[in-house]
Amino acid sequence: MQTIKKTPNKLLEMSKKMWLTCLLMAQICFVIYLALGYGLTGLTKGISGWSRLNNTAYVASDPTGNSMYALHVLLAIVMIIGGSLQLIPAIRAKYAKFHRYNGRVFVILACTISLAGMYLMIARATVGNTLMHALIMFGGCMVLLASILAVQAARKRNITKHKIWAIRLYLAANGVLFFRLIIFAWFLTFGTLGIDITTFTGPTVLAVSICSYVIPLLIAELVRHAETTTNKIITITTASLMVLISIVFLVGLFGVVLASWYPAIVG
Repeated sequence: MQTIKKTPNKLLEMSKKMWLTCLLMAQICFVIYLALGYGLTGLTKGISGWSRLNNTAYVASDPTGNSMYALHVLLAIVMIIGGSLQLIPAIRAKYAKFHRYNGRVFVILACTISLAGMYLMIARATVGNTLMHALIMFGGCMVLLASILAVQAARKRNITKHKIWAIRLYLAANGVLFFRLIIFAWFLTFGTLGIDITTFTGPTVLAVSICSYVIPLLIAELVRHAETTTNKIITITTASLMVLISIVFLVGLFGVVLASWYPAIVG
């Protein structure tokens, strides 16, 4: 009986590890893309060469915007790597001092990148509608709020509260990556159904934006509840949801690498 009771919790833990593994794979590919696509191109051709990756990346008459874009993209390389290291239990346990300082760097980078991204959204937004832009802005504001509250909780030695807000910060900071993975999973499965490619608007784009910037925060609360509840149905359902998300990430990663990141690097 005790084994049976533990099974749902084991399934939940396995599903969480599966989700994190899939996300780490996506982050590794994303970092390689950013480093080679933007970093190497910037060194060899100058930032004007970024236009081949994104037509809003470089504007000759806007040095401020170009600087913001550079901060937004290049600092993300360090932030993604540092953020992932924060989630590894062995590092938190054995290298507590590194965890603290790396966490501070992550917070600074996440806030800087989010502020730069919000500036670019206001100054250079060319695709998507107002609702999509609002959801992206929500993600940026969530990064700032979660950073403040995570730091406050850490200073008060409230580890439980700190962990909750740190996870929310991590999810909000990865919203852009979530969007890419989910939208390319949709492309591979349903094509351009519900998407106006010219303006990049439509019900699908809005739904994917919600699934990238809002739903992850709600799922985190569901997982936290599932970890403590005695209701096996909730625990198993949550584990199944995490497995489904992991599959979506893998499908989306396959699509975005082959259709976007790899061609951009070798092109």
